[in-house]
Amino acid sequence: MTITKLSLSILLVFICFFAFSQTTDDVFLDGCNFVAQGNYKKAVKSFNKVIKQDASYDYAYVNRASCYALLGKYKKAISDLNYVINNNSESQHAYETRGFALYEIKKYNLAIKDFNKIIELSPDSNYAYFQRGLSNQKLDKHYLAIKDFNKAIALDSTDSETYYYRALSYFKLKNYQTACLDLEKAKKMGYSKGIRKLNRYCNDSLSIRSP
Repeated sequence: MTITKLSLSILLVFICFFAFSQTTDDVFLDGCNFVAQGNYKKAVKSFNKVIKQDASYDYAYVNRASCYALLGKYKKAISDLNYVINNNSESQHAYETRGFALYEIKKYNLAIKDFNKIIELSPDSNYAYFQRGLSNQKLDKHYLAIKDFNKAIALDSTDSETYYYRALSYFKLKNYQTACLDLEKAKKMGYSKGIRKLNRYCNDSLSIRSP
C-alpha cells in the first residue's frame, strides 16, 4: 500500500467518525463499519443504498468515492467527487480524495489544483503539501517539490516518508550531500522503502559518490 492510499484510508475512517456525529442513519453506519474492516466493496453497496434513499447525502458520495479510489476505480471516484464539489465548493474532504484519484491516474496538474484548494481552505494541511510535493516531483519540478516537502515537515516533523521523498528531489538536483542527510534521517525514523537502493550513493560518513 502506498502512502497516498494509506492516507486516504485514514481519511475515510475519519470522515465516518465525523459524519457519525451528524447522523444516525443505520445504512450509512453499516458502510462505515465495512470501511473500518477494509471491506470497501461492501461499503460501496451500503453507500449506494444511502444515495438511493437520499440523493443529497454528500458524505455518502465522498465515502463511496474514497472506496472506489481504494479499489482502483478512479474515474468513478472522480465522478462522485465532481458531484459533491459542484454542490459544495468548500468540501475539503472531496478535494482531498479527488486530488488523490487524479494523482493516481497521472493527472498531476489537475491534482495540484485540488491540493492548492485544500491549502486555501486549510493552510496547515501537511497532507496537502506532501501530496502537492509528490505531484510536483512527478512533473520534474523538484525545487517546487522541495518547497512543499519543507512545509510539510514544518507542520509535521515526525513523518519519515516526507524526508525520503525530499531526498529523491535532492538527488535529482544532484545535491547528494543534503539528499543523503534526508535519507539517513528517514532511515533512523524507521522508513525502509527504497533506502537500500539509494544508500549506495551515501557511505556511512556521508561522503558522496555521484550516481
